[in-house]
Formats: sequence, C-alpha cells, structure tokens
Amino acid sequence: MLREISGGALVRHGRRWRFHAGTAVHTPAWPARRIRALLRAQLVEPVALVRDGHRCAWVFEDRFYWEDAGLEAHDVLALVRERERRARRRLERAHATLAQDGADAPARRERVASEIRRAVFERDGGRCVECGSDFDIQYDHVIPFSLGGASSVENLQILCASCNLRKGAAL
Repeated sequence: MLREISGGALVRHGRRWRFHAGTAVHTPAWPARRIRALLRAQLVEPVALVRDGHRCAWVFEDRFYWEDAGLEAHDVLALVRERERRARRRLERAHATLAQDGADAPARRERVASEIRRAVFERDGGRCVECGSDFDIQYDHVIPFSLGGASSVENLQILCASCNLRKGAAL
C-alpha cells in the first residue's frame, strides 16, 4: 500500500528540478521556487510529487514513498505514523529481550522437604482442612510464599485443588 522509496531524490537539472526514484526520472521538472515551497510543506504534511499511472509518489519529512491505492495526504500521514510506532515497538521488544537474556533467571523456590510434608499430612489427617476432601490434595502455604511465608509445618496446610484455587494468594 505505502512503500518507502530507497534512492528517491529531488535532483537539479539545469535550472529545474526533477524527481528521481532509483534509476527512473519522473517528470515534470519544477522551478526552484516550487521546490523550496514543496520542501517546506513536506516537513508538515505529505506532499504528492508525481502520479505515474495508478501510482503516486509522495515526500514527507525528507522521505519518499510510492502508493498505489489512491491515498490522500492524511492517509499517507496515518500510515507513516503507524509504521513509526511499529518500528518503535519492535525496537522496545528487542531491547527488552536483550535485557532479559542478560538477566539472571529468577530463583526457583525449593521443594518442601519430605519430613515437613509428612508431618503436615499426619497433622491434617491427609484431608483438606476446609472441606474434608481427600481427592486431589495439595500443600498450601497459609501465608503465601510470594508474601514471604515460610515452608514450615506451622505455615503449611493441606487443601484440595478447588479450595486451594479459591484461596489463591490471599491470606
């Protein structure tokens, strides 16, 4: 839809200026006064340079673009700004990935020792302390590990999966 032209330029030919896109030279030739006005205007909004059949060449912020969808200046502006936002987000993601690759992996918490698990299992009778179920039981920190709770007999309890899910990381 909108493609940047590498090698696009306004080139002086004697007393007039022409638009070059790569190896192609496009007419018309403009007088210097018109080029100065065009160069001022393109700093504020996209300016259509030439139409080549169904294509149009635009200049905006010293960059040249081809489009073949019959766009207006506000359409070109929107597409250029969207392209810049995508490029900025891509660069931010690349920096974040680089920073993450260099960072140490977060420490994994240690597995609860088997003697502590056994003591909690015996204390709670191998059943959920909330509903009494013995199906899909899990060891739960009363004070969540994420909030600094210890993996001790006093801070562990047995909950079934549904009661543990309801509790979440709450106290």
